[in-house]
Amino acid sequence: MASKLTLRKQITFLGVSLVVLTVASLLAVSLWKTISSHNLQINQRITSAENVLIEYLQAKEELLLTASKVLTADFGFKQAVASRDQATIASVLQNHGSRINASLMVLSDLNGEIISSSNNQLTFDSTLSQSLMAIKQNLNKTQLMLLGGNLYQLIVLPVEAPRTIAYSVIGFQIDQAFVNELKRLMTVEVSFIYNDALIISTLQNIDASHKEHFKKTDNSWLLFERKLYENKLITFTDSQNHEYIAQLSVDLSPSYIELDKLVAITLLISLLIIGITAIVCSFIARSLTKPLQQLTQLSHDFARGKYEHNSMMSDGGVEVLRLYSSFIQMGKKIEQREIKINYQAKHDALTDVYNRTTFLELLAEKIALHDHNTDGSLLLMAINVRNFKRINDSLGSSTGDLTLRSVVERIKAIYPEQTLMVGRFSGTEFWVVINLKNNESYEDIIEHFLPPLRAPLKVNKLWLNLNYCLGTCLFPEQSSDVKAVVRRTTIALEAAKTENATLRAYQSGEDEAYLERLNLLEELRETLTRDDGELFMVYQPKLNLENGKIEKVESLIRWIKPNGQFVSPELFIDLAEQSGLIIKLTHWVIDTVFKQQQEWQAKNLKLKVAINISAQDMIHTDFIDFIFEKISQYHVDPKLVTLEITERDIMTNEDLVISRLTQLKQTGIQISVDDYGIGESSLGKLKQLPIDELKIDKAFILELDTSEKDQYIVQSTIELSHQLGFSVVAEGVENKASLDMLKAMKCNHAQGYFISRPIKSAELLIWLNAYE
Repeated sequence: MASKLTLRKQITFLGVSLVVLTVASLLAVSLWKTISSHNLQINQRITSAENVLIEYLQAKEELLLTASKVLTADFGFKQAVASRDQATIASVLQNHGSRINASLMVLSDLNGEIISSSNNQLTFDSTLSQSLMAIKQNLNKTQLMLLGGNLYQLIVLPVEAPRTIAYSVIGFQIDQAFVNELKRLMTVEVSFIYNDALIISTLQNIDASHKEHFKKTDNSWLLFERKLYENKLITFTDSQNHEYIAQLSVDLSPSYIELDKLVAITLLISLLIIGITAIVCSFIARSLTKPLQQLTQLSHDFARGKYEHNSMMSDGGVEVLRLYSSFIQMGKKIEQREIKINYQAKHDALTDVYNRTTFLELLAEKIALHDHNTDGSLLLMAINVRNFKRINDSLGSSTGDLTLRSVVERIKAIYPEQTLMVGRFSGTEFWVVINLKNNESYEDIIEHFLPPLRAPLKVNKLWLNLNYCLGTCLFPEQSSDVKAVVRRTTIALEAAKTENATLRAYQSGEDEAYLERLNLLEELRETLTRDDGELFMVYQPKLNLENGKIEKVESLIRWIKPNGQFVSPELFIDLAEQSGLIIKLTHWVIDTVFKQQQEWQAKNLKLKVAINISAQDMIHTDFIDFIFEKISQYHVDPKLVTLEITERDIMTNEDLVISRLTQLKQTGIQISVDDYGIGESSLGKLKQLPIDELKIDKAFILELDTSEKDQYIVQSTIELSHQLGFSVVAEGVENKASLDMLKAMKCNHAQGYFISRPIKSAELLIWLNAYE
């Protein structure tokens, strides 16, 4: 989210965030220290109150013990007890209790029966009688006891004369005055509880639900609950193991009030500090970002191509002013560099003429603005320097570069006024646009253009004779569309190269044939993608001339369109090779043939199948891996696969092709040289190749029975091939006489229409059964 904020907001946000973090940290520490100190004080108060309670009860215990000893030691009291003088006993108990403000004065016999009591209601209390029997087990010690709904602190001493004749019980009632005195001494609330029932408390308006009262919380801090009381329980156990609990409670409400005041004041101060910080940070951020806004505007101007800026920055420090000045200087250098880059982007670096892209753009503009009525025709000329590689190889690349520059200068100089544009399309291909005047013809221009172009060229004190191919097209006579006129000029140049001619003008109908080939190529691409049966494989049997059996077939691709039109394999395979589509086409053939071999093997038919491949297939990085992948996929025996490649394709990239053919042969795949006899290689060259089979081109076989020269060539080829260890296949056998001659010449295999035409797999199986 921060990345979407302006720098000014980010600086303000950062400053305020730091202050908020600091204030929050200080507030948290302050609250923690305050609360910790408060809790410590509360704990100290409770601990002090506990000590006061215990000491107070101990003081009461000492007073009771002293009073009891005085009473039980009184001789007259002993006589009255011994004689059971009720009046005297009652008088003594009353007088003695008055002196020490005792709440309870009781005399019981040895069986716990009440002899006399200051509280007549307890005289017949069976609970007291039962308790006295238990209290006698813990003489001289006070203990708490609940009698008649009131809580007492009692002590029991024996009356001895000299043996024990009775027991005196003296006690203080823990009443409201008692607990109020405790509260005054301890400064905390005190409550006495027995069996979860409240006996007495310093708190007013508290009933049996005292537990819920002491568990009440304060919710003034919204998300946080604070307990209203801090409690501590002190347990007292009597001789009957009854537990009496003294609960000390500290009311926390006053402390919370003070704490809330502290928090409110702290928050108010914090908000004030944050507000001041936000204002200061905003002011600082504004002073920092204003120069940056000017720099941003400057960069936007640079992006729009506006590099001239004479105004200086109004605000900012020394560093910012220096940065602004550097931006201005950078803009000027960018402008200079942009002009240079734009020029280089539109011109050829070596010859300084237009490059292909710019040439075509300017040509389109000129044609769009051309007025057919007033402007003359435009002659578009493509010029190729033939065999230029020999100059680079023999004289060096520097001389070659000078030669190309000299060629451009010569082209410009032939018709300097009428030459509208000169461009370099590739290494040795230049294009020229010449404006024909109304009284000039195409023939006149060419007649005066060729001689000076073909004249010897002086480069580095050397006179060079260069050969050229020219293709031309006239606008608007031969085309009125820029794309068409460029395409037709290219067609004319390619025709000049093919025909080995110096000049070739575009001829009517050639563009349509070219577009038809392009359409056919696109159809082939779509057909391969669909794979709907338009493309299919046929197989031509190869006859073993030694045993008369059919052991091999050659796979051949066919294309029949849905309308029944047959497309010549020579045509679409040639187009595929020119466009690079041959790789995909060959992959389709290999996959189809291997799948067919798998089906034949399932029918116990093992035929060696020859597949034609091209130089582009062999040099493709994935070709060998693809073959191995398909062999594994369809479980094809490599020994049943023969790859046929022409000697011309082998020589295209000899070292790489030989290396990959060797790799394939090592797996058991056989290698055959196709169309032997019409290429550039010799048997002396072939002996170095990793091949198994030589296939004599049909040009030497078609008239074998009537041509002695063909017979000599075929005979010598078979003999030399056998000496080199090659098997020989003759293709194009059209009659029995030729077949008999090949058999006499010891040729290994033969194929041709006399034996069988290429047929589909299903027909091949029927043909094989009939042949056998």
